[in-house]
Amino acid sequence: MRNKVAIQGIKGSNHYKALTELFEIEDVEVLECTTFQRLTQAVVSGEAHKAVMAIENSIAGSILPNYRLILDHQLQITAEHYINISHNLVALPGQKLSDLLEVRSHQMALHQCSNFFSEQVHLNLIEDVDTALPAQIIAQQQIFGVGALVPKGTAELFDLSVIVEDIQNNSLNETRFVVIENQVEIQAEVNKATIQFEIDHESGSLAKVLNTMAEHHLNLSKIQSIPIPNDIWRYSFIVDVSFSNPIHFQKAFSELSKISINPTCVGQYKSGKS
Repeated sequence: MRNKVAIQGIKGSNHYKALTELFEIEDVEVLECTTFQRLTQAVVSGEAHKAVMAIENSIAGSILPNYRLILDHQLQITAEHYINISHNLVALPGQKLSDLLEVRSHQMALHQCSNFFSEQVHLNLIEDVDTALPAQIIAQQQIFGVGALVPKGTAELFDLSVIVEDIQNNSLNETRFVVIENQVEIQAEVNKATIQFEIDHESGSLAKVLNTMAEHHLNLSKIQSIPIPNDIWRYSFIVDVSFSNPIHFQKAFSELSKISINPTCVGQYKSGKS
């Protein structure tokens, strides 16, 4: 029986691309979800065994609502994966760039390729809910004069032609994806963890936490504040740490439990960076 893995969007989206690089595609059944809320609920209910979720972008930053979904549903991060973000402009075969009147894609994709489109004044940009969905509709309905801005590899899925390839504002643009599951056993060979905690409004509270991490040989790779629901103007912290020995993390987390409020381990996993 194949595991069912949920993604936001459809086949051909960046989430689908991340899934195919994380798993052998023939070993999984893909559950396409229109929203991250739907994706999360699929994991919580058991409809999906796990899900692939975008969590941050190297340019746009963290996706805070997704962190909130993970925390609120007490899900665990069990893996991470990074993909370089680059897009192709695709359309039905036989067309040139000058033949297009509009281009459709997700808002973020259009934003990430704004430099290119600022020089194409004849094109009307239309925002959609997904990067791959416009390509699917163009193919199904045989719509001429309309292009889609999609990830690499999507054109082949829908028998479309690439009109312009490798469009991006910044070649260093990456998105980090995480695999989320219900409570699971800690994997072997973990070297990274995500934790969440609150601190008292006292001078030096955060410094104590950070010093404890350093004393136990943890490398802090990310710190992000996130609002606490129903507690106005109070924040918790999301922290990513890497380590060479899991025992170092276990000892550090034990110490953090004494100097922070409601510390939670959101996941221990293997770093997606070599």
